[in-house]
Amino acid sequence: MEGCLAVNACGKSGGLVMMWKAGTKVEIKNYSGNHIDSFIHDENNKPIRFTGFYGNADPNNRKSSWDMLKRVGRLVKERWIIGGDFNAILDNSEKEGGRRKPQTLMDDFREVIDELSLVDLKTDNGWFTWVNNREGTAMVKERLDHFLISASDVDSFLFIETKVIRQSNSDHDAIVLDTMGRKPREKQRDSRLMFRYDMCWAKEAEAKNIIKNAWKMYTGDIMDKLEKVGHDLGAWQFKMYKMMSRQIDTIKSNICRIIDRPGEGCDGNELKAMRLKLGKLLDREEQYWAQRLRVN
Repeated sequence: MEGCLAVNACGKSGGLVMMWKAGTKVEIKNYSGNHIDSFIHDENNKPIRFTGFYGNADPNNRKSSWDMLKRVGRLVKERWIIGGDFNAILDNSEKEGGRRKPQTLMDDFREVIDELSLVDLKTDNGWFTWVNNREGTAMVKERLDHFLISASDVDSFLFIETKVIRQSNSDHDAIVLDTMGRKPREKQRDSRLMFRYDMCWAKEAEAKNIIKNAWKMYTGDIMDKLEKVGHDLGAWQFKMYKMMSRQIDTIKSNICRIIDRPGEGCDGNELKAMRLKLGKLLDREEQYWAQRLRVN
């Protein structure tokens, strides 16, 4: 990342950080221990007001967080998106297990959304973003993380989508917002899957066999043979990636299934085991692509 603003931790909170990659024009307006307010310019150089938010973890002090958000909102004239860990729920559908939240706390959150004319963006996958990983009736699940957008700006982002990204080493999952989204049925191709020679093929028995078979079976000139080898290796490479990707997607789906399973059917040990499997698969995927990047 080219740019970074970090706000030091205060008490039990973990601090805030905002990072952006090269080529992204970002202007920091102001920040505190509970927010980072910024302008992010889109590809047409039109500003989007983005406020990263952290709600006070202490319910007795949360009103100060809402007041700060209201102060920011009164100054906003641009398209506005807010995202982060609000440490709050809007209603009882966003919590399962444990003690019920006081209605006044939920009403305070709802009041902020109504006063600032915001819309809560529902996630395309998953629901709860925090789970305490305990067993049976002791398990508590909550939807603490949200992306909010000005109601007047919804039509400006026709394909906007937000997703829960399940984590392998944390009881708190991340949420991601894609302001561009994808049109229905639009397919994405991973640029990393384009055919390139990879030195690791020399160590893969299956890759060696593919090269030998393609070279022997094709009778054209050397350029034609190289094209055939490249085609067959590319297909094999794509198959390897898809298998790994499917395994990761399956584990993530299983984690979502466990977390979103209603009532007392939740198994904390099963959830921990799935997160461990996910971590190992993600490590393998990272090693795979890191190796290819070093080669290329």
